[in-house]
Amino acid sequence: MKQKSVIKALFVVAVLLFAAGCKKTEKGNEVTPTVGASAGLQPTQPGTLTDTDGKEAQMLRTLVEAGKLPPLSERLPTADNIMTETSGTAGVYGESAKLAAISADTITRELVSEGLFRYDADGTIAPNIAKGYEVNIDFTTYIIYLREGMRWSDGVPFTSDDCIFFYEHMCQKQTFGESLWECFLAYKSDGTAVPAVFTKIDNYSFRVTFSSSKPDFLEKLLAQGGICFAPEHYHVNLLPEYMGEDAALAKAKDMGYANTAEMLRAAVQNAWNIAGIPTLNPFCLSTEEEAKDVNGNYYEFIRNPYYWKVDAQGKQLPYLDKLEFTRISGEEQSLLLTTEGYLSVGSLTAGQIEEAEAEKERGGYRLVSWSNSLYWAVDNKLKNFRETYSHEVTVRGLGAAHAECWYFE
Repeated sequence: MKQKSVIKALFVVAVLLFAAGCKKTEKGNEVTPTVGASAGLQPTQPGTLTDTDGKEAQMLRTLVEAGKLPPLSERLPTADNIMTETSGTAGVYGESAKLAAISADTITRELVSEGLFRYDADGTIAPNIAKGYEVNIDFTTYIIYLREGMRWSDGVPFTSDDCIFFYEHMCQKQTFGESLWECFLAYKSDGTAVPAVFTKIDNYSFRVTFSSSKPDFLEKLLAQGGICFAPEHYHVNLLPEYMGEDAALAKAKDMGYANTAEMLRAAVQNAWNIAGIPTLNPFCLSTEEEAKDVNGNYYEFIRNPYYWKVDAQGKQLPYLDKLEFTRISGEEQSLLLTTEGYLSVGSLTAGQIEEAEAEKERGGYRLVSWSNSLYWAVDNKLKNFRETYSHEVTVRGLGAAHAECWYFE
């Protein structure tokens, strides 16, 4: 049976437009801040846990029935902490998308990476992994609220400790080879940079304090992908400060890296492209030997059984079981795979449209164009694809935590 497609996520930089001294939750409410208080944080249409029939993919239901995976109610956050995506119509569980990519470094990040926050339709900062935030009137103190009951892809709870660990042990100590990110720095009147201070409030909230006003903190954090967390339980088995220099080097060699620095850089900058690293993303890189090498000719991303978003009907996302990537060398190879019907969605340049149009009946796909002059060849049999832009960022079959992305629905 023919299946088709290449994927290329598109995102557009949005403008930060939030008011001074506000609290933002999933309802988008702005109120006078009460720093440290969690009252009023409510999700948008929390998911239903009382009836899980039909609310998860069959591949996960099979694992539950075999006793290899906890039931859905134990894998999602608590009922009032589940994130519900409401735009679009319900999708269909079980499809696999065949894609093509020149490099996994960019396309997989754009498709599957999730950040603490994202841009809303009006350009304001909106909750995502984080449930909400508060900021005081002079932008020196932010309180970040997380989702109670949320778990990493290996089932370990995700808490504020993972955020503080990332900042203190990986960012401040420049563990992965980069200077402390600009988003974490405030400046004195003489230009001296002063790092932020992270303080744990409880398991699901933490405080970020700056020495002077930092109104663009969340905007600059989003410029880094919104990443302010790492699985502490995993990374303590990589960091030399915990396991010693010799053991860390041995671990790096075992993972195929030349040295410890190379391993640690990859484990942060391209964590989603390393098999076995727990994630909060909708898909995890396969751990199967024949499908886990993103530098090889073929690799797969499999649905995350602990993914924390549901659709308007309470069905756990994503809809797709997996993403199957074929490595290509250039745009012409992408066109060939598209016209031959090997891909589910193929990205096309303007110069390729005429040839793609001529071959669409033979290839079994339809052409889709959008106002930004991008063109796609979509498999006629693919159900989980929405042919319109969405200002509201959603992760349906697949997606990314960026504004103005196209996605499988």
